[in-house]
Amino acid sequence: MKRAKMRRLEIIQVRTAQKNQLLLEQYLAGWLAQVRGGTQAQNITIYRHVSVETDFSIHLQHDSETEQADLALGERLALALREFGLVNHAVWIEHNPQMK
Repeated sequence: MKRAKMRRLEIIQVRTAQKNQLLLEQYLAGWLAQVRGGTQAQNITIYRHVSVETDFSIHLQHDSETEQADLALGERLALALREFGLVNHAVWIEHNPQMK
């Protein structure tokens, strides 16, 4: 039986040191260009904290037909970003409670 598609959101947050900020921005620009130019096209948005210039949040949104979606892209990015600072990686699924 085929399952309905689930929307997933991966949030990867990184807090870097001031001295690594420019390097991180360059890395993210190159990574984003590579991903968007390849076959792994997804909805990706990169945010910078409004008041803490060294905090970034990368959001990857995708649909999945199974609960075990291929999260390799986000996992690889989270692992690579550890070289720049502290990393938090969380995976969320869309939740639509049924109205009764």
